Amino acid sequence: MKFSRLILALMAIFTVFSTAAAGPVTLRIATVAPDGSSFHKSLQQLNQQWSKAPGGGVSLMIYTQGKQGSEAQIASRMRAGSIQGAMLTANGLGQLDKDATALQLLPMMFRSWEEVDHVREALRARLEQGLYDAGYVVIFWGDAGWVRFFSRSPIEHPADLKRMRVYADGGDPVTLDLMREYYTPVPLAPHDIQLSLRNGTIDAIPMPAFLANLLQVAQFAPNMLDMRWVPIAGAMIVTRKSFDALPAETREYMLRTGREAGAEIRRQARAEDDAAVDAMRIKQKLNVVPFPPALEQEWRKELARLSPQIRGQIVPTDIYDRVGATLQDYRSHAPAGLARAED
Repeated sequence: MKFSRLILALMAIFTVFSTAAAGPVTLRIATVAPDGSSFHKSLQQLNQQWSKAPGGGVSLMIYTQGKQGSEAQIASRMRAGSIQGAMLTANGLGQLDKDATALQLLPMMFRSWEEVDHVREALRARLEQGLYDAGYVVIFWGDAGWVRFFSRSPIEHPADLKRMRVYADGGDPVTLDLMREYYTPVPLAPHDIQLSLRNGTIDAIPMPAFLANLLQVAQFAPNMLDMRWVPIAGAMIVTRKSFDALPAETREYMLRTGREAGAEIRRQARAEDDAAVDAMRIKQKLNVVPFPPALEQEWRKELARLSPQIRGQIVPTDIYDRVGATLQDYRSHAPAGLARAED
């Protein structure tokens, strides 16, 4: 009996030392955010935190823009198991579960960050369950500013955009077909954007201001229509397989600190969005094309013609309708300063 207890004690000690010797578990995490961007830095900060997490820690091997391809390719690599997680926009998340497209692929649907926050919280349980069922765990939700159109020649009216060649991610053939109603999409890898603008392969690019400023887009596309096309919303996810293999205390720590990181990422990204436009005006001589109410009405009329193609084909019908109903209810109760009358 004493010998058996001694063996069990030695086994327990061996297990402890083996775990300590193994060090943190490594997770390969991809993003299309560039090196040195605030999003890259946020992942680096999480890596520092998580390496000291209880239960042995987690080390992140971070792949930034171009190193794992487009968001569609990153999603494919996660499905194949070659990477264990990613920071993706709703466009990329939609490769894994279509419901996520409701946060982003609805042109001019959202009018403020308050509306984005409200809808995301209203849909969060459903979105997280959908991704969980697909094999992924949401660590946190984030965003990255409003998509605006940067172009070689000024864009004012929908007809101005329609004759242009415009950068497209190219991950979803259905979305590409819809884009052809707005303009001529040119599918490119994210790391080819600058060269394509420089050599004239594309005439315009929809992108958030922080990224346009980082890539010095205004050097080759010096005009920006001051229209909030869509918010860049997204999340950091990891595969369920890799997440479930971690100790319970490690998983809890990742989720808790991840939520804190997500709140800070959203705060910082929104501040960067406005600051980037001002910086490009001053340093890169960006021409900001005004977007008065009459012009907004013109664009909304054009989008109303195309919305039946988005509903059901790009964004699942039921969640498309839920976003609309949620926004209508929010606007009916929001203070006058946060909501405008429906067009």
